[in-house]
Amino acid sequence: MIRNIRMYPVFTSKGTPSVKVKIFTDSGSYSASVPSGTSRGRHEAAELPVPKVMKFFSRVRPHFIGRDESNWESIDSTLERMDGTRDLSNMGENMALAISLAAARAARKGELWKLDGPRLSAAFPIPVGNVMGGGVHGGGADWQEFLLIPHRARNPYDAIRDLTSAWLSIAEVLREKKFLFGRNIENAWMARLDNEKTLELLSSHASDWGMKTGVDFAASGLWDGKAYKYRKAGKEFRPGKHLEYIEEIAKSYKLYYLEDPLHEDDFKQHTVLTHSLGGKCLVVGDDLYCTDSERVGQGIRNKSTNGILVKPNQTGTLSRAREVVRMARKAGITIVPSHRSGETDDDWLADLAIAWEAPLIKAGVTGMDIPKLNRLIELWEEIPKTRMAQLP
Repeated sequence: MIRNIRMYPVFTSKGTPSVKVKIFTDSGSYSASVPSGTSRGRHEAAELPVPKVMKFFSRVRPHFIGRDESNWESIDSTLERMDGTRDLSNMGENMALAISLAAARAARKGELWKLDGPRLSAAFPIPVGNVMGGGVHGGGADWQEFLLIPHRARNPYDAIRDLTSAWLSIAEVLREKKFLFGRNIENAWMARLDNEKTLELLSSHASDWGMKTGVDFAASGLWDGKAYKYRKAGKEFRPGKHLEYIEEIAKSYKLYYLEDPLHEDDFKQHTVLTHSLGGKCLVVGDDLYCTDSERVGQGIRNKSTNGILVKPNQTGTLSRAREVVRMARKAGITIVPSHRSGETDDDWLADLAIAWEAPLIKAGVTGMDIPKLNRLIELWEEIPKTRMAQLP
């Protein structure tokens, strides 16, 4: 039984305020805190200012005292009903998700990876590591993230070790050439290199370390309604030409992972790109879907992508995120649970990636994502039968 529930203000790795909820039950206390994004899609659930959230919490709290925490899905239903809006604009996704996750943790006595019941075996996700940055996250490139994927690693420890080593090696090269000028908000290196020069460096390291490469293009940030404008590179592409450019880049640099290569409302062009490259690449929708079941349904009908980023705070409750996961898996779309640019020290994403049998998990290298990465290592040692997932 839920004896008490409290909410606290906390800060993210960006220095922005967020919230943490702690639920007190007969078996102990269970908490969860919520991250915040920088490059937010237009179709995400509403993130409200912490003072407004704290005020609304005083109205919500009495409805959960005395509830059975084992039925966490009914708690999610109560949250959604009390808010009364699809985008949770009355209570905010930050409050809703904090309560939702804390309740689910309480239901599973802190072992969130057992979300759908006890398990003796698990496939562990391959980390997708953000090693160099650009776009609104900070860096010399127009594209937002340049990624390495250690798909040959035998366990999470080896995968994280190799990613960290490659990340440090990239920094050494950048320092020697006097290209390095710091780290961005996701702890990725910022360099005085354009998109393609960055990809050349990334491809070289991927080859040396036996990894796959990827890019988060964050194309919605380049789109002005008529064309894709590369302000740092001084280029501009109409939609058709931009599609051709992305195809050329993917083939030239042997990219495996392409996230948000086109703007967030262009289901049609995503379909064309996936038809062209989907046999060799993972075309992943983030802003295209915003972990929203209606948009995911549209993407499934149009066969727009073969991958989807899952960010629970985009949708507001764990139940909603799980519904998106089920829809995607039924349609044969690869799920990729993902961090946000403003993280807390909570590690629930690692548990969810295992619960949902995700083959990949997207996170930063070191920095605020260390709790998630270390949680993968911990669970590898605790779960009786383990194996690393295979690339889709």
